[in-house]
This record gives sequence, C-alpha cells and structure tokens, in this order.
Amino acid sequence: MRRRWFAILLAVAGISGAAGAAGSSPAPAGADPAQPPAAYIAVQFDTALRAQARQEWMPPPTLAEQGFASIPVPPGRDPAEFAAEISRAPNVVSAVPDAPVRAAEIPNDPYYLGSGSGPNQAQYLAAIGAPAAWDLHTGSREVIVAVIDSGLDVRHPEFAGQLWENPVDNGSDGIDRDGNGCINDRYGCRFINLTQVNAAMCGYTSSTPTGAILDDMPSSHGTLVAGIIGAAGDNGIGVTGVAWKVRLLTVKALDCRGEGFMTRIAEAIVYAVRQGARVINISIASDPPHTQADIPALRAALQLAQDSGVIVVAAAGNHAAGQPAGVAYPAAYTQYPNLIAVGAANNLDGMTWASYSNYGPAIDFAAPGNRLLSTTRTDVGLSNPYAEIGEPNGGFQGGTSFATPLVSGMFALLISRNTRLSADDYIAAARAAATPAPPAPHGQNWAGSGIIDIGGAVARIPLSLTGVPQHDWRDVPGGTVIEARVGTAVCGSTTAIAAGPVSTFTVKVKSAAEQPGCGAPGATVELVIGGLAAKPTVTWGGRNTDLGMAGLFVSSVSPPPGSVVVQTIGSGWSNLAHLEATGPLPGAASTLPLPWNAIYRWDPLKWAFSEAEGVLGAYRRFIHGAPGAVSDYPVIQQYDAYWVDAPAANVASLNPNPAPGRTIQLAAGWNNITYTGQSRAVADALSSIAGKYTQVLQYDNASGRWLSYLPGQPRYLNDFGGLFTLRVYWVYMKEPGTLVMQ
Repeated sequence: MRRRWFAILLAVAGISGAAGAAGSSPAPAGADPAQPPAAYIAVQFDTALRAQARQEWMPPPTLAEQGFASIPVPPGRDPAEFAAEISRAPNVVSAVPDAPVRAAEIPNDPYYLGSGSGPNQAQYLAAIGAPAAWDLHTGSREVIVAVIDSGLDVRHPEFAGQLWENPVDNGSDGIDRDGNGCINDRYGCRFINLTQVNAAMCGYTSSTPTGAILDDMPSSHGTLVAGIIGAAGDNGIGVTGVAWKVRLLTVKALDCRGEGFMTRIAEAIVYAVRQGARVINISIASDPPHTQADIPALRAALQLAQDSGVIVVAAAGNHAAGQPAGVAYPAAYTQYPNLIAVGAANNLDGMTWASYSNYGPAIDFAAPGNRLLSTTRTDVGLSNPYAEIGEPNGGFQGGTSFATPLVSGMFALLISRNTRLSADDYIAAARAAATPAPPAPHGQNWAGSGIIDIGGAVARIPLSLTGVPQHDWRDVPGGTVIEARVGTAVCGSTTAIAAGPVSTFTVKVKSAAEQPGCGAPGATVELVIGGLAAKPTVTWGGRNTDLGMAGLFVSSVSPPPGSVVVQTIGSGWSNLAHLEATGPLPGAASTLPLPWNAIYRWDPLKWAFSEAEGVLGAYRRFIHGAPGAVSDYPVIQQYDAYWVDAPAANVASLNPNPAPGRTIQLAAGWNNITYTGQSRAVADALSSIAGKYTQVLQYDNASGRWLSYLPGQPRYLNDFGGLFTLRVYWVYMKEPGTLVMQ
C-alpha cells in the first residue's frame, strides 16, 4: 500500500514540476498530450514552510512555497473522486475540486456605447461624494491597485501613465528575470488554467504564468473595471476614474469567456501582495451554491493579504431567478477584516437595493452598479473606446462587478490622502462616512455600513505624525504623554515609546470631519510633550498632500529666561556670559560675588608664544587688585563669554533681551560665545556656519563637567542637542565663519 501511494505522489509531483518548467501540464500516460485537461483539483502538500513563523524581513511566501498546487484531472476521472483519492496520501493536507469562478456580471449584458440618452458619470459619482473627495485628493501614483479580472487593454489612452510596470522583468525574452514566478510580467501577470474550452475559444496554449495580460473578453470586463477605478482624470478625454492618478497592476485570472478557477484567484492575490499592491479589486464571484469555492488555497491567500495590510475588495456576486442570493466567494468570508464585500445599489432608483445583487451578513458596503460609464477594449470596433455598462431599455443594467471598483477607487483615494495608515484606519473612515441604505424587500443585509460616501471618507482621514519626541532636544522617557492640538482642541494623544536611550512616537490627529475644531487644510498642529509646547509645529496639508509625515524630530523647550537671568557659579572656575552693559573692569562685573580673583576671556586671534613656536589663540586676563600692566583685558563687552574664579553662588542679571539677528565673527579653532538667539536644535542654531564647525562644548559650572555635541553622531551619544538663549558655548571652527543668531 505504501508503494502505491509513493507512485501516485510521484506522478502528482511530476505533473506539477512539468507545469512549472514547461508551462503546460502534460496529460497522464495514454492520453493525447495535446489535449488540455477538462478540470483541476486544488491540492496542498505538507511542507516545512507551513510550520515556520514568517519574519518581517521575509518576502511573503508564494502559494507554491506553502505547498499549494493545481493538479489536472486525468481524462475520464471524476474530479471529486480523484481529489478524494489524492487527499488520502500521507503528505497531502487537502485536495478538493478547484472551484470555477466567473465575472460578477449579468450574463449577456451588452457593454457597448449607448445612444447618448443614458446617465453621465456625474449621476452616480456625485451621489457617492466623489467631487468632494477630489477637492482634497485626486490620487497618487504611489498607490498600487491590483485588478484581478479578465485583463486590461494597456493600449487604451486612459491608462497612459496609470499602469504598474515591472522595472526588471519587462522584456519579452521568455525569462523570469526577477524570480517572482511570472515570465516577462511588465504590466502584471496571467494566471489561467489551460482547458479544452479556452484552448479552442481563446487560443491559449499554456498554464504558465506570464505577462500576457491583454483583456480578451468581448465585453471588456477587466478594462471596464480598471477604468472605473483609475482611468486618468482631468486629461480632457473620455471618462475619469475615481482615482485620477494611481498605478493599476493587472492580474488576469479570467479567460476570454470570463471564467477561471479559484486556485488561480488565490495565486493572483498572492502575486498582487508580493508586488506591493495596497488594494486588490476582485470583480469575480463563485458560482452558486458557492460552498465548494471555500478552498484552503484561497483562505491562505486572503490570510497573507490580511497579514500584509492589503485591502481586498470583492464583489458579492449577482443572482438570477431561482439562484441562491447568498454572498459569493471570495467576498463571503467574514474572518478577514481587510476583505470588503460589496453589494450593488440601484442608482437609477434612489440608491435602493439592486435586485440582481447578492446579499447576506458578509456585505460591508454598497455602491452604484447600474449603467456606469467606463473604458472598453480599443480593438472591438467601437468608434470611441468607452461604453455605458448595461442595456438602458431591457433587463438588468449593471452588476456588483462594477459597484466593486467604485469602492476600490475610494480606498485608493483614502490611501493617497495618508499613505502611512493601517488598513483598519481606512476601513474605519469609510464605515463612519457611509450613508444609511434603505431597507430591501427581502429584509436582509445588502449594504453593510451603507452606501459609500467617498468625500466624507477622505475628509475623515487623519494627519499622522511619526518621529522622535524630545525635551530640550534630548529623548524623553517612555510613557511621556504627547498631545496634538489645533488651537485649544486636543485632537490626538499618545505616549512616547522608549527603546534603550531613544524614544519614538506616532500620533493620529483627527480631522474636523471627525471632531469639530480639529484638522483642516492650512490648520496649525502643535504637539505638547509632557505638558510643554513643542517645536516645530506642523501645517495640515492641502489638496493632494500626503497627510502621513514621518521622521519628525519634535522637542518641547524649557521656557526662555524671564526678566532676570540667573547663572550658577561653581566652586572653582566658572564659564559665564556678561549680560550687563559694556564697561571697564572691575566695575562692570559688580554682580559677581566677592571676593573674585580673576577674569579670563579666550581670544582665538591672540598669539601665544611657547619657546620658538607660535600658537594661535590665548586668554586675555584681568587680575582683580593687580597693577594695570598685568592685565590685557581692561574692558568687558556685553555678551562676552569669560571664565571667573569666584565663590560659589548664583549671579542674577537683568535680561538684556537681545534682538534677533546678532552677528559675530568666529575664527578658526575654538571660540567661546554667548548664544543670543532663540532656543533651538544645535543644527538649526548654527545653520549659518553649517559644515564649518566640528564640535560644540558646554561647561557645566555646577558639576565641573564638560558636555559635548558632535554633528552627525547618534543623538543618544551627544550630551546635549540644543543651544539655549543666553548660555555660554565653545565652538570649534575648521575655518572662519559668520554666525547669525536668530
């Protein structure tokens, strides 16, 4: 018995391996090798990878790496019986018939340009708030939306500049140059099982994933869907997508008849995740009664999308008379929060339930599905490559296939408005903004949170700030409270997170749509760290600005000196600033405690001679009580920095309130200065001499310690990070420079 299973599994492995190497699955022995299989089974083999925890640095695993494979059913065999036989193998986790899927459209609906009497785009786009959204953001080419469908006509003028392009494997040499499992996938990849029918009708010759993604459905299903999401807007031609700017990643999983297999949908999802898609549109639904479409490979792919923070938007499916109305797969799953199931609203009848739309507990949103306008294939004989979806004078006039890309386009705009949020944030904004849907005659859930309101959702997107929280330009302890304020309103709060000597923070700042008085374009956002206002402030971005900001260094600052400035004198020599008026010594130093012995001021231009060698830079001195000839520092200037030997005490001086813009000349070598600008980070305070200084020192009179700042050194290794008003510093200059203190 063991030998028999070994032989069966070798045959299965041989089929799978040949498919990956040659691009087509050979038929079992005795069959016509040119005859494509009629059916497939979805198999998962047990692999070591299934037991490994995925690390953040690892790329998402492919379905093949997780043990999933699509195996052709031998001619004459029943798919269910063949799957049951394979599933009994000891190293097979599961084996089920691969579920058929098809485009979520009403069969035989013609997709051609109408007579001109049908609705324009404004009829439905205004109803779901698109113009209000465009006032804030029209989309970003940083956002990739994958369209899993029948392909895309990349030649259509509406997609110029709108397509994802592979920077590596974009040739036609038949080589998978980036090793992503798809050959020459310039604009995307095709995942199609070769069958007898599509070989005859579509001209396919292989199941190998390749970049052959041109839409070949007569109805232009994939091209219509892609145009609703991301046809170029404001370009003077044709129609506009919900997102005027986007990158559309084309993943062809439906053949020319609009049919495919669920395992291939799963592979398409994984491919899209691995290529960086933020949103995946699936205007595809399983056939009724749907239950057979719940296969392990699909669940694994959706779990990968969930773990990767990708939003998957799927059509609920359409039902006809006598068919079950339950939500089709993949939309039917409720265990994946990032999977959004979309039902259709009849925008020609007050946004009521569209009678063709499936319904049930899984539905998350509804969007217009009737008589939408979009792009079509450029090679189907239309005078203009655009069409109105649905027949105005008969039957159903749309489908959940076309409601779904409206929702995907909404998420593309939400992500564009702030690219640094989580999927949960975007979904929460969409739910909060949705408008209630009228009840349906069947009394069940058909719209979830409601009819989408794109403008309302975009307006609720918060500003997010990520960076380093500091006090006096030193990292604050973990747990320090950080608030974001707009005026007097507290619009967000968080706490600092410490990791060793450094800290980080992320705070979401609510918009005015979420909390009155909070963020709106042009508003000033102030962070308050540990109860003290921080610098710099942040301006809430205007139209087409990304509200996700990272890499911020924000510091609260100790209050500047008041009317009296206090300086500490230690038990030995102390480094002080002369804040009184210019005058002769000793009278000008009347605030110093007695008895003081001497004052020394560093002069970087004075020559000091040692034996035969001259050295630039020396002290000038005033000796208290000594003859005048002993001293060469008779007059002390306001803002001179000096050393004094005096008893320990605090020296109080009236604040001279220096005017901004004071300028001093710094010589090569060490310079002892009094900083008179506003308190600010060292790099900002010394910006006028950037690149000319190599070190800044400060002497702590109380402790007798030297504190150091080295530009370019990790912040936690520096003793200080800011210069403070009316304090004394030493600056080492590589060359002379002019310091402007603002």
